[in-house]
Amino acid sequence: MTHLKHVQAIQNGDFRGLPISSTSTAVNLTGSWKFFRPHLASKDSPCRQACPLNIPIAAYLDKLASDKPAEALALLRDYNPMPAVTGRVCPHFCQSACNRQEFDEAVLIGDLERYLGDLGLENRHQSSTSQRSEKIAVIGAGPAGLSAAAFLARQGLQVTIFEKAPAAGGLLRYGIPAYRLPRAILDLEIDNLITSYNIDLQCNRNIEPAELPKLKKDYHNIIWAPGLQRSSLPLPWHAIPQVMGALEVLTAINQGEEIAGQSFIIVGGGNAALDTARSLIRLGKQVEIVYRRTIAEMPAYQEEKKQALEEGLLIHEEVVVKTIDSSSKTLQIDLHQAQNNDGQISSGDFLRTVTADYLIAAIGQKSDLDLDGHDAIIKAGDFDHGAASVAEALASGRRAAETILDHLEITPKINITNDQKSSTIVEYEQLHLDYYAKKPAISIPELDSLIRKENFSEIRQALNQEQIRSEIERCFHCGSCTSCGICWFFCPDVAIAIDREESDPDKRVLFDYDHCKGCGQCAAICPRGVIEMEEDN
Repeated sequence: MTHLKHVQAIQNGDFRGLPISSTSTAVNLTGSWKFFRPHLASKDSPCRQACPLNIPIAAYLDKLASDKPAEALALLRDYNPMPAVTGRVCPHFCQSACNRQEFDEAVLIGDLERYLGDLGLENRHQSSTSQRSEKIAVIGAGPAGLSAAAFLARQGLQVTIFEKAPAAGGLLRYGIPAYRLPRAILDLEIDNLITSYNIDLQCNRNIEPAELPKLKKDYHNIIWAPGLQRSSLPLPWHAIPQVMGALEVLTAINQGEEIAGQSFIIVGGGNAALDTARSLIRLGKQVEIVYRRTIAEMPAYQEEKKQALEEGLLIHEEVVVKTIDSSSKTLQIDLHQAQNNDGQISSGDFLRTVTADYLIAAIGQKSDLDLDGHDAIIKAGDFDHGAASVAEALASGRRAAETILDHLEITPKINITNDQKSSTIVEYEQLHLDYYAKKPAISIPELDSLIRKENFSEIRQALNQEQIRSEIERCFHCGSCTSCGICWFFCPDVAIAIDREESDPDKRVLFDYDHCKGCGQCAAICPRGVIEMEEDN
């Protein structure tokens, strides 16, 4: 009977007999019960860790995803002054480290970088509004020299580049074929850089080490980045006129010079070997490569090897050149089986003798320049660390620039030395990917191998707008909050708020610690592994 009275009372709007709070539950500070509390802990993505330039890839892709290409480009240029170049010729260390490749396929970061770089070809870099009195000389206009000059001029320093060649670019212009890096793209990238930062570029100006004392009187600091000037040749080959270096041959081809001979044997397995071979094929020459190890062990970029084989390049694996007979008009080259003795390669059994007009050595590069006695000179690029990738040369140039800025007590906008790579990397196992569907990478169209053998046209085509959007969506944004709201949705205490207008990823999730009970649900479901639990003090 009492129960019926309560029911009738409720129906009449009388709740006095029920235990109902007349105030908000917000006054009940349930957060005092917790032993652990969540917090945002941004980490490095493996792609950024793998990048020699330490580019915050997820951050600029986030801006692209938000339809802010200008901001994305500006952020990318903070770290990389030549993205239209690296988007084409970099081996993309980032993609090799991408967590997505364990899920389906790596994000095409290089193609996205190329897209942004091409957007910037007609857009000036953001230069300093204040000019300083210090003058810096940079010897060499290759990637290291151009990078050093850009990062110095960005801070308002007066920079002069001395380049012995008729045009800037170094290896980019004279060592990389146009089918990998079109000259129009390179010209626009360099011209934009030089013009934006008001850099004094003096071409056809060779600086020898003997001139450095005089140069020191006119400049506060000097960066020495002339690259490696010539190919290395085994001593017995020096006296053979029909033996040439790959660097010299590539330079001649890229300058449009006539290449004598019809048949060529190339020794080596790096990018220089494949670039030389593929360029000669485009000139109608007969080319074969001799390499002492297997194709899988060749240090050339994987894409280069794939394309070279598609173009019909003949590669002899585990073969070495024993002797060269140059007594007749053509070379008689004895090939032997390569023997691997604890990592040391020697010649084994005789295989055959081949005939060729020329032999090209692509086994290394060296410099004839000696800087002994010039301790105050700052070295950069291949001259400093040996032959490496373009990205590594750009990073080396930036470090050289930062050495000078540190000496002058100038704080740069971005400092690769102080912006140390984090020891905390988001591994694949730390991601929670139940919210993602399998979506392989876009298939990038390439020129047909039969067509591209006839010319130096660029092989890999650009992504269109729809493909760009599709590829950006594939990025996991490892270690960086994207304000996706999944933590907010699953929080049982309604103790999380999302600020999607906040530009700083570390401030996009707001925790209400007065009501958070420390259950850890948010950390357990965060797709990117950026929410962690810590002991509540």
